[in-house]
Amino acid sequence: MQLNRACIVTLFLSLPITTMAQSTIEEFTRLPSARDVKISPSGKFLSAVFRRDGEDLLGVLDRETREPIASFKVSGRGRAVGDVTWVNDERIVYTVTESYHWNKQRFSNGELVGVDFDGRKHRLVFGYRSGESTLNTRIKKNKANYGNQEIIDLLEGDEENILIAFYPWRLVGNMWVSDPSAQTLIYKLNVYNGKTKKVDVLPYAHASAITDHQGNVRFAVAIDDNNDTVISFRPDVSSDWQEWELQGFGADSVTPLSFTGDDQGIYVLANVGQSTQGLYLFDLQSRDFQEVVHDEQVDITMLLRDFANRHVVGVGTDLGLPKYRYLDSDDKKVKLHRMLLKAFPGQDVMITSATSDGALAIAYVYSDTNSGNYYLFETESLKATYLLSQRKWLDPEKLSPTRAMTFDTRDGETLHGYVTLPRGKEKNVPLVVFPHGGPHGVRDYWGFDWEVQLLASRGYGVLQVNFRGSGGFGLDFEKAGYGKWGSLMQDDLTDATMALVESGVADKDRICIFGHSYGGYAALMGAVREPALYRCAIGSMGVYNLPMMFEEGDIPDQASGLAYLKQALGEDQADLQRRSPAFNAGNIQAEILLIHGARDDRAPIEQAESLKSALDDAGKSYQWLEIGDEAHGYYDEDNRRAVYEKVLAFLDANIGG
Repeated sequence: MQLNRACIVTLFLSLPITTMAQSTIEEFTRLPSARDVKISPSGKFLSAVFRRDGEDLLGVLDRETREPIASFKVSGRGRAVGDVTWVNDERIVYTVTESYHWNKQRFSNGELVGVDFDGRKHRLVFGYRSGESTLNTRIKKNKANYGNQEIIDLLEGDEENILIAFYPWRLVGNMWVSDPSAQTLIYKLNVYNGKTKKVDVLPYAHASAITDHQGNVRFAVAIDDNNDTVISFRPDVSSDWQEWELQGFGADSVTPLSFTGDDQGIYVLANVGQSTQGLYLFDLQSRDFQEVVHDEQVDITMLLRDFANRHVVGVGTDLGLPKYRYLDSDDKKVKLHRMLLKAFPGQDVMITSATSDGALAIAYVYSDTNSGNYYLFETESLKATYLLSQRKWLDPEKLSPTRAMTFDTRDGETLHGYVTLPRGKEKNVPLVVFPHGGPHGVRDYWGFDWEVQLLASRGYGVLQVNFRGSGGFGLDFEKAGYGKWGSLMQDDLTDATMALVESGVADKDRICIFGHSYGGYAALMGAVREPALYRCAIGSMGVYNLPMMFEEGDIPDQASGLAYLKQALGEDQADLQRRSPAFNAGNIQAEILLIHGARDDRAPIEQAESLKSALDDAGKSYQWLEIGDEAHGYYDEDNRRAVYEKVLAFLDANIGG
């Protein structure tokens, strides 16, 4: 199927996608059937992670025939394939995740496994079990490494080794946990035999590393106990680490990204003067900064790197639909990305991998109504081939478009958000206000969201608001939420909700507020502060007792966590109580549903129990759902289905979609 540029759009839009009408909760809560599709460096093979019978299998296919060559999984209960990387044309490495019968959340266990494309030489090459056993018992054991790792450089030209950053654990009682004081180690790792060579030690604990085009670690970036970014730099590989001074730049939150092609400059993300985050180029010789891309309304949220994944060639922003700015119009990946965006109007495109010569690439295409499709694209002939969908059982034609909206607050601030309405309904719809978690540094984006689509499929409009305190709109905007949980931030949600009521979109008598984590807090504080506005409120894995946040959970375990709480919440106990649902349950008139995972360390179930007791004392009715084997999130498909069966029944009973 060859084509020219003139007919590429027609081809892409007519490619077959298997669909069927979705009618069950399970079809939305089901995990994707495939992910992480990538092509080998020569283009001979394709790899993908497929979900079969509740397990993740890594499969390798012949690119031309699509015939399967091998498939493999991680042995051991609860272990699964994580991220997948082609090191060379025959060797793959993948990370390992673990979950447990008492906690379904997946954790990275720090292990790397190497395997050939045909399934041979399958062995554990790095991790805590590498000193105890191997997948081939005839192979000599290596040193056990207790900690997490991250691949930082594939070392171009070296077919056997990669560079990894290692973050050590420490033993507390009988459990291994992250060591907040351990410096990051840099290892050269042989992906065939698991041999390691320590090549560097970064100057900070938990620092991330940036390499130049020769594979030398030249930048170390970390977050200190006060949650400030600290950066060290080496002029060359033989130099000592030195503090990276940015005199005269006037920027906060500077993050180095990648070297320029000649290693003479470094691209950085930075907020200059508390404004939105822009892309800047720092000349390592002259020490001058140059603004490259800056949007006064919104931060840069996406990075486009060249086919070799070495340096930045484009950036993207998300005010509404994603928008891109390219740095090098002649770069092959830039040309392909620009072409694919035109071929898929109204959708976003991510190029997940490409061959060494850039002749073949895998493109992931998604939108608000498209849960994600993978395509193989030949960059010279413009031949395109549909590969697979993440959720082939969801028909985009039956899902609901998500529209970017702006809202004005009572004090004159303009907020950005998204509204998703049931198909065929534009006025007087029952509304679910859906505040995001976080809340600081986190925001809502346009794109496919299975929870939003499930709610819309049942007749509910969904409102998502990037209220003050959210990330993505500059430091001033984010810091405006500090100390304003349950007050200014809550007013922003109320004002956006009232805007939809006043425009006739939302039925004022059928509004519910529902959220996870901070969103659960905002849901219950909405019921406290606006008792006449919300008919019902659903708090999921939320925090409801702000003073308790300084005592329970994993946030106050570290100095940086305590610093965050003091900054984000403040320390005035009376004020914290005024902004806590558990201390104001008597004000609630809405019907309440509380959902929580018993294993939650981020927002411990004691938070929900505190509110539950307060509701009992106030004589308020509520519904309660405790998930015994979940933590901060619902990862098991059966649990997700149970949660949403409860949520939808509760919504139907109160605001009737």
